[in-house]
Amino acid sequence: MPNRPRNHDRKIEEAARKRHEQLVRQWEDIRRLYLAGADLRHICRELGISARTVYRYKNLTEPPPRRGHERRASVLDPYVPYLVEQWNEGCRNGKRLYREIRERGYQNSEETCARFVAQLRRAEAKGKPPSSVPRARRGSIAGLSPTSKNVAALFVRRREKLSEEQKAYLGRLCASDEALADAHRLTRDFAKMVRDLEGGKLDGWLEEAGTCAAPAMRNFAAGLKNDLAAVRAGACGGVVQRTGGGVRAQAQAAQTAGLREGGFRPAQGEDAGRLKTARSAV
Repeated sequence: MPNRPRNHDRKIEEAARKRHEQLVRQWEDIRRLYLAGADLRHICRELGISARTVYRYKNLTEPPPRRGHERRASVLDPYVPYLVEQWNEGCRNGKRLYREIRERGYQNSEETCARFVAQLRRAEAKGKPPSSVPRARRGSIAGLSPTSKNVAALFVRRREKLSEEQKAYLGRLCASDEALADAHRLTRDFAKMVRDLEGGKLDGWLEEAGTCAAPAMRNFAAGLKNDLAAVRAGACGGVVQRTGGGVRAQAQAAQTAGLREGGFRPAQGEDAGRLKTARSAV
């Protein structure tokens, strides 16, 4: 197994340390000038920084603390439960694990998978369980609560491409909130309708979406009705030609057709808050 995963982690740590050291030096310079009686304009000009930065640090009596590392969601997250399961069953072949998750829908680099397997190896060498690896912690489909973008991706993914863990997670999520259940069902119905060019079902879908419990779906349906002819053409695989407003119509059709490729906008506003609450509950 290559050493790149370990080097990658070390480089991230080193870069974070250097950024914090630079921040502390900046704080020291701001405090030195501020305590010496320099005014705001002079400090900004002397250090080449903004007034906002001066205001942020001039009254701090202690150096700004280093921020804890916040692990971002990864393209590998949906496949972590399977990798851990295979690891616990004795599979230590990184290339084999990579091939197997490719068969289950993973479409990204082998290095990302190799990095995670290397973390499992290091944990095993130290006598620690796989759950000691941050991304493999239990509690959700990926060792952390998925972001709204992750959940939106699961909403439009074909059911046959979902793992059992992902299906179970979506089941718990939808059971926890009626609006999310409606959003999940309507999103899947719409994506299937567009992928299969079933434009004849559009009117029924719009009627159902317009009265559902999910604000995002109601707003989406209302937006589609504004350019219904273009949307209908997109759902049927056709092209709408218009004079005056034609750009908007074609853009709407393109947006609709984009769902055939699995695209979907993450939750925003009220739905983002609802989704956050539901994710924490499951």
